[in-house]
Amino acid sequence: MSRAVLYRRSEEQKQRFSLYGMLTALFHLVTLLAGGVAYASSNLPVYLSMNAAVASGHGTAVFFQSMLALLSFIVLAVSALLIFLSRATTARGEFTSSSKLIYSAIVADALALAFAAASLAPPASGIINSLYYVFIVMAAACIAMALFAVVLLRGVVSYYTPRRK
Repeated sequence: MSRAVLYRRSEEQKQRFSLYGMLTALFHLVTLLAGGVAYASSNLPVYLSMNAAVASGHGTAVFFQSMLALLSFIVLAVSALLIFLSRATTARGEFTSSSKLIYSAIVADALALAFAAASLAPPASGIINSLYYVFIVMAAACIAMALFAVVLLRGVVSYYTPRRK
């Protein structure tokens, strides 16, 4: 293949990765919104006070589960930012930075999922509503989307590897 064809295909791959990165970051934000609605509609925010958690009879466990649910939202927002930054670094041709950012986003997504899943254990399992399960599934889908971003990034990088003649 000629250089012009390789260059055109690499630019198409970059644009495809950029669009996918934008959609992935938006899905992260929608997941964050769904989780926030699920969190706010349950009774978990009531237990952000240690006194309220102890007075309810659940003890400090529900306080820590409520805090972990909040931390999952923060980590998910960080992951969305990392995905967005990887999109920007790919457009500039900094592929090693992009891959590091995507792998960091995958770790952040897994951490957010683990924090969110901690609220599914008793005593908080009786407090949350069914919308919170949708948030858990969406957080798992965020991990899958970030993993697919790695595949797309490898496709972009493959056009820039030296070829043998």
